[in-house]
Parts: sequence; C-alpha cells; structure tokens
Amino acid sequence: MLEVEMKFAIDDVEAFAARLSQWTRLAARRDEDHYFNAPDRHFGRTDEALRIRSIGNSNVITYKGPKLDTQTKTRPELELPLPDGSEAAAQWRDLLTRLGYRPSGIVKKSRQVFETKRDNFDVQATIDDVDGVGTYAEVEIVADERDMVQARDLVLRITAELELRDHIRRSYLNLVLAKQHQVRELVVVESVSKLREQLAPAKRQGLVVGFVPTMGALHAGHVALIEQARAECDVVVLSIFVNPTQFGPNEDFARYPRTFDADKALCAKHGADVIFVPDAKAMYPDGFATFIDVGKLGEIYEGASRPGHFRGVATVVWKLFNQVHPDVAYFGQKDGQQVAVIEQLIRDGDLPVRLVIVPTVREPDGLALSSRNRYLDATQREQAVVLSEALNAASAAWSAGERDPTRLQGIMQRIVASVEEVRLDYAAVVDPQSFAPPTADALAIIAAKIGTTRLIDNMKCGDASD
Repeated sequence: MLEVEMKFAIDDVEAFAARLSQWTRLAARRDEDHYFNAPDRHFGRTDEALRIRSIGNSNVITYKGPKLDTQTKTRPELELPLPDGSEAAAQWRDLLTRLGYRPSGIVKKSRQVFETKRDNFDVQATIDDVDGVGTYAEVEIVADERDMVQARDLVLRITAELELRDHIRRSYLNLVLAKQHQVRELVVVESVSKLREQLAPAKRQGLVVGFVPTMGALHAGHVALIEQARAECDVVVLSIFVNPTQFGPNEDFARYPRTFDADKALCAKHGADVIFVPDAKAMYPDGFATFIDVGKLGEIYEGASRPGHFRGVATVVWKLFNQVHPDVAYFGQKDGQQVAVIEQLIRDGDLPVRLVIVPTVREPDGLALSSRNRYLDATQREQAVVLSEALNAASAAWSAGERDPTRLQGIMQRIVASVEEVRLDYAAVVDPQSFAPPTADALAIIAAKIGTTRLIDNMKCGDASD
C-alpha cells in the first residue's frame, strides 16, 4: 500500500477544526513514535523510515519506503500490529536494539482525528500537537499503488479546500531533531587541524558526516541545504569561505557580502554542528600551485562568461572535501552548471562522497534566492523576476513538445527583451550533465545583469516547480 500525505503548520486550530465539521470526528489520542536506523545504513540517507508507534495501549511497527512523490509525500508503507501494552512496546524496541538497529529519535504528539470518504477513498485529517515543536495539520490517504495518481490529486484538492497553505515538507522526526540541535553548542573552527580534531569522534563511531559548502551571506536557500543535511546525517558541517580563485579581476570579490554573525545564528537555529571558517592563506598558502581543470564543461556558458571560474570552484571543493572528508555533500540546484562540475569532479576523481542536489528555493514571485539579490534596489528586484518567467516559458514549451534548442532559446530571449533594463548574457536549453544540446532530459539556463548585479538561474524543463 501507499501512504499519500501532506503536512501544514496551522495557527488557528479552532478555525481549521470548524472546516472539518462535516467529517466524522474520532476520539482524541496520544501517540509515541520511536524511530530506528538499520544496522547497515542510515534510513535518512536512503529516504526510508522504521518506526514503532504506541497509540494508547496499542502498538504497531511501520516501515516507510522511499518517497515516490515529494509534494504529497507519497511512499510505500507496510504496517504490522504488535502485542498491546507499554511492556510489549519496550520489548520490541529492545529487540531492534539488540539486532543492531540504532534509535534515531522519539516523537510524542496529541492527535485529533477526523475521517471522511471521497471518490471511494478513505481520507483522514489530523490536528497534531507535537511536543516541543508546534501544531500541525495532516491530510492522508492510504491507497493501492495503482491508485497513486488519483489519491495524490485528491489530497491536493482537499488541502486546497481546507485552506491549508503553510506546507511543511519535513517529517515530525526531523522537526524534533532540528529543535533538539538548536540547544547544542555550535562549534566554530578555523584550521584544518581543529576541524579534524572536532570530527574525529564521529569518524571513529562510524557516524554519517554531512557537508554544506558555502560562501556565507546565508539565506533560505542555504537553510534548505542545512535542514536536509540535518535530516539525513548524524553530524552537519558547514563551511564559509569566499573563494578568491573563482572570482575574475572585475567581479565582486571585495564587496561580496560577509555576514558571519547572522550566518552563525542561522546555522545554530537550523541544526548545523560545526562551522568551518578557513582564511585564504590557509586554503592557498605560499607556493600553492595545484588546480583542477574541468575541461570543456568549465569553458562554456558560465565558464565562457567567467574564465577560470570553474577551475577555482573545482579546486576549492576538492580541497574542502579532503579537509572535511564528508560522507554526503549538499549543493543547491540554482547553480546548475556548478552542480554538473561537482558531479564530474566526484566521478573523475573517484571521490567517496555522495552528492545531494537540493531544489532551488524561490521567492513567491519566482525569483531564485541568491546572496547577490541584496544588491538589487526595489525596481531592479521587480525586474529580476523576468529570469524565472523566461525559464518557466521554456519549460512549458518543452512540455508542449518543442525540442528545437534555438526556438526554446528564442522564447527566453524575447521574454527577457521585454524588460530593457535587464541585459541578457546567455539563455539556452542544455543537457543537465554535459551542457551540450539536450537529447533526453533538459535544463533551461539563464544569466543576465540588472544594473551592476549579475544573476543566474535554471529550471528543469517540464518541471516548473524547480
């Protein structure tokens, strides 16, 4: 069976309950969920979950498989009853521990349950007061796999009817773990030796180290990286280093925003464990002469506009990987060509790092979040939306069957040209890995200047949600 659900933060519980007045209201209950990691892997990394849930006196064990659809969190679910009673639940938790399963967290919540039947599906809505975190609403359908699309569409319609808007993609477990990490002491280290000393205990214990490399000036896009790393890893390291080798002579290295105090507060709030802040002399000491050449991929589009940029990016990422030795590294899709370069670096260098690409975070009007957005004045900020509008148009044309890269490029060029203050650098539709003309999957890419600020963006063709 499949579980299809969506979760939302709610402020006015009474108003939401009133909208459920025609549903059948069941008895309120108290749930206690104990989550475990498998002996040979971390469920967070494999997008799975194993849970023993106690509902009053009843107990069940649940396996949740990898998500098939992220918007509605659709995933396979297998749930089996266990013997009743708190002693039986404790015995089963002890059994899993003895078999090598590692407890990963506990979620306790009070739950109000409402049920109805729609389109031959049994639909459940809940109001969950999660201990220490907040109050949320969930809408859920358990359906046969062949009914996945219909169940997904029904959940989307019902949540719209119920006026649920603040969509929460993280699980209750991840929300609880993030809250717990807020009270931990955030460690700041400046040298490689101190970094390795800090991470040595985790390495000895076989814990999973997640890494988020940044240049600081953190925003909600970086928060998405930190939170996904927090959800999937035991230890989260974030680096802040404004890398001089990836800036050209006429670029904005000197004025690139440096906001360490605000960055540190954001890291503490969202669950980072270690901030690594090396200086330029530590990264590039006197006599440093080894750089990574990424070949043709580094010479086109961004590479052509910013000669040497990807040489600097690949070199600093190679150094950071060797310094942190992460198991998993998190990058944002907004820098699409950088993603392709890092994928090539890992592949060509046989680096033991798993790469996770997190979708672009956008403002409500579609503008991709960027540290450089702060350079825009109010008028330029409005004009910048034309970049995502152009990408959306190319993506829609691709979905409608257009495959001619020249025509797709022309669509984007015409849209950008409608705002004369925006000076287009390039617009194209390319293969997401090679950045050559697409043959199967396609990525629309764009770069432009608004005033003195240069912005880039991209979107997977046929996927306007990216």
